[in-house]
Parts: sequence; C-alpha cells; structure tokens
Amino acid sequence: MKKKLLGLTMAVMMAASLVACGSSESSEPASGDAGAQEEAAPAEEAETPAAEADAGEAAAGEVNVADLTIAYVPTTMNNPFWSAMMGGITAEMEAKGMDPSTQLVTVDADSDQATMNNYVYDLINQDVDAIILAPMDCTAVTEALQACADAGIPVINVDTAVDRTDLVVSVIASDNHGAGVQCAEDMMAKLEKGSKIYIMNQPSGSACVQREEGFRETVGDYFEIIGTSDTSGDTATTLPVAEDAITADKDLAGFFCINDMGALGCVQACAAADRDDIVIYGVDGNPDFMGYVGDGSATGSSAQQPSVIGSNAVDTALAYLAGETVEPEIVVPVTFITKENIGDFDVSDWQ
Repeated sequence: MKKKLLGLTMAVMMAASLVACGSSESSEPASGDAGAQEEAAPAEEAETPAAEADAGEAAAGEVNVADLTIAYVPTTMNNPFWSAMMGGITAEMEAKGMDPSTQLVTVDADSDQATMNNYVYDLINQDVDAIILAPMDCTAVTEALQACADAGIPVINVDTAVDRTDLVVSVIASDNHGAGVQCAEDMMAKLEKGSKIYIMNQPSGSACVQREEGFRETVGDYFEIIGTSDTSGDTATTLPVAEDAITADKDLAGFFCINDMGALGCVQACAAADRDDIVIYGVDGNPDFMGYVGDGSATGSSAQQPSVIGSNAVDTALAYLAGETVEPEIVVPVTFITKENIGDFDVSDWQ
C-alpha cells in the first residue's frame, strides 16, 4: 500500500443490497499508572516495546482519507444515470470527510471503450488511489484492468460486470436479471399469449445481457419475439429501428428495451405512427422517462438506484484501501414503476 494511505482507519460493513458504514478505532497504548506498583519502572521498560509494536500494527492498516484521490470512469456522461451515480459518489465522499472538488477525478469516455482505456492509462500515470469504473465493452476493457492490477490500483466495477472479475475488487450493480423479470411479468399480464414483441438490446454490456436473459427466461414461449436489435441503449439509434418494426408488422404489440433511453426511442416511434396500443418497457427509472410512464406513453420501467451504487462504491474503495475485507459482489434492488403506482414515488429524481 502506498505510504500516503496512513492515517484514520475506515471500515465498512457490506451487505447484499445496502451498505452500512462502520469505523474501527485503534486503541491507544495504555500509559503506566505511576506509583500504582512498587515495580513501576521495570514494568514500563517491559511493556514499552509491546506497546510500540501494537501501535505499529495499527498504523499499517490505516488510511488517511485526506490524502486519497478517487477516479470515476463511467461509460458516458451523456446519460443522467451516470450523473446520478456521481451524485452518490460525491455525497459519500463528503460524508467521509473528503473534498470531491480536489479528490475526485472524472472522465467521459463518450461510450467508446478505446477512449475509456486511454483515460485509465492516464489515471494510472496520475497515480490515483482507486478507480470506480463502468465499462462500455466488458471484454475490451480487460487490458485497462490488467494495467491497473499491474500498477496496484484497485478498481471498483459498477453497473456492468466486466469479463475478468478477478481483476476488480468488487462488482456493485443493480439486480439486472430481476429487472428483466419485472418487465416480463407485467407485459405478460397485459398482453395475450402469442403476442408479437420486439427487443432492443446491447450484447456488449453484461448488465444489459442479464436484463434480456431475465426477460426471455420469464416469458419463455409466451410471446412471439419477431426481432432483436442492438441499439446500444441510445434513443436516436433506437428510433429508426422501432419505426421499421412498427411498419413491418401491424400486429406488433410490445417493445422491451434494456434501458429507458432506448425505450424513449420506441415512445417517439409509436407516437409518430399513432400507435398508442403498443406497450413499451425500459429499465433505469430515469426521471426524464417517468413523465412518459405517468401519462401512459410508456408502460413501465424497472428503476435502479444509481446514487446508492455510487455511495457503495466509495465505501468499498475506502474499506479496501484501509485493508478491510470487502464483498466481491453487491446487488442493489430494483423497483418496478408503472402508471398505476407512480404516485408512490418521488420521480423528480432517481429512486
């Protein structure tokens, strides 16, 4: 561990869905009670080396948060989900006595893994203490992760699990499989067996793959899946694909999208085609998308808690740097929101 990591001990208790922060305090060596025993002086001579050893052991497991620099590397900042996660990161850093304005480094890979890898190499050269990273491509990020491992810089993997989880300290993500299940169950309740549906996916992201798997495993052969397209969860990319799907089959009954931004493209396509009978599902709980769920333009969204993921990531990074044992995987629950229950939530912000 780097020399600048010595100071206040940070401890953390990690749970499967929520993280509660704890602290471990180093015991001060007990001072001798002068005059308490006739052999006070010899006793001090005998105990002093042991006390010094205890103090040395405590120092070896401490971390001074004021000396740390954490880097945040999301797939893109062109999505409010990642801004919400950064909000959780900055809030938790402040709660731990850190100053995000000087101790947090953020970069924007703009949905390009090669760009992200280059940023990671720069962060290694800057000698940051920990990196919170969400890959665009779970496989192509491996070389950057290996570079971090070689440099001794811990990586906290958020949102989307990388292929080489042995190269990261912990994976902190939403219950992505469960999100797909939630959307599938609601769609099955609303559409008849054999209805035609279309899936907008993103195979390069493991979180997106898990959502699709949860959806497909739940619906089984209940629906006729007439098409699947990789639209990278992007509204502009999804829009023309959705328009073509609507035009190609007048019996199309529903869209399942791996995120809300992709679902928004389907909302726009259905509005343009005057097809308010098509159900549309997304994943994220994006506040900007919730308005469409509220007015019925979209059917539902399995809402994530990006700020919780961000705060957990900070806790995990600090605990690891302090020499604590951390959970290799933390799953954050999702909540399904529809027009029927949207009034139960504050949709002005992320859940």
